[in-house]
Formats: sequence, structure tokens, C-alpha cells
Amino acid sequence: MGEAVKLSRSDSNNIRLKTNLSIWVLYSSDAFKLHMMNELAKCPSITFEAISLHSVMADSFRNFTPPDLIFVETGPNWAQKVVELQNYDGPMLEHSETNTSLIIFGDEGDNGALKIALRLGAADFISDSSTITDLIPLLKNVAEEKIASRKLGQLFVFLNTKGGSGATTIALNTAVEVAQKNKDKVLLLDLDIHFGVVMDYLNINPAYSINDAIVNVKDLDEISLHSLVSKHPSGLHVLSFKHENHNENFDKAMQMGRLLPTLLEFYPYVFVDLSTGVDRMFSPVLSQATKVFLVTQQNLVAIKNATRITKALTLEYGIAKEQIELIVNRYEKRQQIRLKDIEQTLTGVAMHIIPNDFKAAIESANLGKPFVESRKNSSITKSVADLSQTLAPVKVQKGWLKRLFS
Repeated sequence: MGEAVKLSRSDSNNIRLKTNLSIWVLYSSDAFKLHMMNELAKCPSITFEAISLHSVMADSFRNFTPPDLIFVETGPNWAQKVVELQNYDGPMLEHSETNTSLIIFGDEGDNGALKIALRLGAADFISDSSTITDLIPLLKNVAEEKIASRKLGQLFVFLNTKGGSGATTIALNTAVEVAQKNKDKVLLLDLDIHFGVVMDYLNINPAYSINDAIVNVKDLDEISLHSLVSKHPSGLHVLSFKHENHNENFDKAMQMGRLLPTLLEFYPYVFVDLSTGVDRMFSPVLSQATKVFLVTQQNLVAIKNATRITKALTLEYGIAKEQIELIVNRYEKRQQIRLKDIEQTLTGVAMHIIPNDFKAAIESANLGKPFVESRKNSSITKSVADLSQTLAPVKVQKGWLKRLFS
């Protein structure tokens, strides 16, 4: 395969799409390559690569992420190269469900090339001298279809059954574990309006907050949302309330229902630290939860509260019992309250066990580094990894090129 050219772009332009698009430009001539480089660089919503069509080999794409669009310049053997790509069925690790459109660029008076393009399943045949202005209607249409075809993300809420049970620690480390395998696709929300600690636990100094996202919710798209979140090296994105103004936080918390659909549109996985417990102001969050995890410990008060919260979630918030799961944190086998006792008290509720490793948890909090990164071989990390696998299982997926243009 020819050298893939990473292209820089100018962010000074105002041509924006509702979501980011990725494009491969398969060129036959340097003139077309340079033309496309200059035009596509005018839109900051586009990321792209230029690849020489002459040296393309299908097997070279086995580890590539499928783009949203493939631009192909007509030239010597261009159709044969496209057919080779379409017939390729090699392995592909992720994004196998991407719908890629084929766009052919050439002389609009060349009826032969037009007929070949149609037989190959091309979505359009466009002049090779087209500018970004000519392409914008196509690009906007593809961006809107990409958003429309998205499934809303999954929402996982973590609640304490008693103060200090560890909901923040479990939510944070589970989110980091999932984010390490799903870069830029996991968002963690810290909904403590008074003393949220997630940013401190991750050693992050946020520039923006949930307050800013809610104020701008009508204008949020994927790009503007990603500019508001704080980013952790693991790939995790984080949003929390401001520490300075509790009254403003309270007002904004009442409007979380307006923000949540947008977050679920752009993030496949949204984790919520609701360690302060069940609160009516967050009913829109609870009502949309895919799963609610009650983080408890082996003591009588915590277990009693778990029973009460379970009843409240089912009766007052309409959450099915199957959506509620229990996490027994800091579990020790020799404790007076055993797992069997907990199972008999909360019948029909799935249970997860996090072993007691208080030292590792406190150390990670003090260092601002999650224990799933600093203590990778510890029992507590392995248990969180098992939990994360139930929420976002890692799958090895098959090739996609053969079905690109179907």
C-alpha cells in the first residue's frame, strides 16, 4: 500500500458538520490529491487520509478502522482496485458495523466511468474539480444519517446504600477499565452537586463543567461536547459540577433531563456516580438507566438500605428489578454477614463481589491514579475487570470490506 499521508487542517474555517466524518482519499494523480487536501482541510469536522490508488492492496487494510466515506479518483485500473477491496474479507477488530459510502470522482462527461461506478455500488459520481462548497450537501447528508443510525448509549448508575460504601471508587475504576478498550466512547458523570471528588481522584483540573454543557445544550454537537469534557489518559471523558457555586449546581441539576439524551447520543457508555443516593432531582437520570448498581458492604444498615432503595427504584421510579444489581464492596469471607444472608434478603438481584483492598483504593485516590492502572494484578482490579466485561464485552469481529458498499 502507498504511504498514508496524515493531513493537517485549518480550524479557522466555519464549515461544521453535526458529527465528525472520516474519509479515505484514494488518488490516481498528485493533482487530485493536493486538491482534495486543500478542500477537505477547510472543514474541521473531517479527518482524512490520502492513499495512492496505484499501490493499494486489500490486505493492507486489515487493521484499519472503516471510514464513513471513500473518495476514489478514476484513473488506470481504478475499478479493479475497488473490486479487490469489495471482495476482501479479512479480519477487523472494531467498528464492523460502519456504513461506508463510495464516491467516485472523475470527468462527468465520461459515461463509461459513470456506468462502472453505478455497477460498483457508488453512492455518487462527482467532478474531480469539485470544491468543499460543492461537497457540503453530500457531507451534511452523510453526517445526519450517521447520527440518525446511532443507537442511544447505555447508562450505568452507581448508588451508595450507605455513606462511604465506595460507589465513586467502583464507578470510576469500572469506567476507566471500559474506556481503555473503547477510546473516546465512555463518559463519567459526577453528580455530586456539593463535593464531587471524581476529578481529584483522576488528578484532573477541569476547564468546563456540567453547568456549561446544560447552558449550551441546544447547540451541542459531537465536536462542541468533546471540547467541554475533561479527558483522562485512559480515554475516559469526564464531566462534573462546579465546586464554587452550590446554588447554581442545584438549579442545573434540575435540568439534567435536557442534557442526558445528547450525552447518550454521542457516548455508547455513560457511567454516573450518584454516590449521594436517590434524589428526586435526578429522577430523569434514574428513569433512563440501563442498569442501577447498589454499592453496599457487609453491615446491617447497608443491607437494610439496599432493600429500601430497591423498593423505591421499582415502585417510585419504574425501574425493573432485573435492571438493579448489587455490588458487595470490600468483601471479606469471615465477616458475620455472609453472601448467603445478603442473597436471601435481596432475592432475584444479581450480585458482584469486590474484595477488600482498602490500602490499594486509598493509595490510588491519594495518587490520583485509578487502581485498575496502578494495581493491574491485584484482586480488586481483576474483580472490576470482570464487572466491566459484563457491561461492555470485548468482541473480536470479522472483516467489513466485502460488505462496504452493499
